[in-house]
Amino acid sequence: MTLDELKRRLQIPDEDTSKDEYLQDVLEEAIEWVQCVCNQDFLVDGELKLPSVAKSVIAQYVNFEMQNNAGIKSESIGGMSQTFDSVEERNQALISKLSSAGLRKLRFKPLGA
Repeated sequence: MTLDELKRRLQIPDEDTSKDEYLQDVLEEAIEWVQCVCNQDFLVDGELKLPSVAKSVIAQYVNFEMQNNAGIKSESIGGMSQTFDSVEERNQALISKLSSAGLRKLRFKPLGA
């Protein structure tokens, strides 16, 4: 997912570059979070290939971080809205979305570990 795609999803005009550095940092953080939660890197032939659901979750993650308010009550992105009371609730809602899409791979622990 590129910065330009993120800005389109967040409905930020291309010519508005005032927050590009911040957006790029949070975009990288969100991608790493999704990769960790899903237990997969989404690399195909060395190139990041995120499914649309993962991109939507990343955009919601970034939008929440942009609000700079851990107690945000609701948000709307591209006609979809969700309500979060805290970072933990936001994370659980986004994890649920990734799980529903079948993007989370289970981690197995050996018996006795």
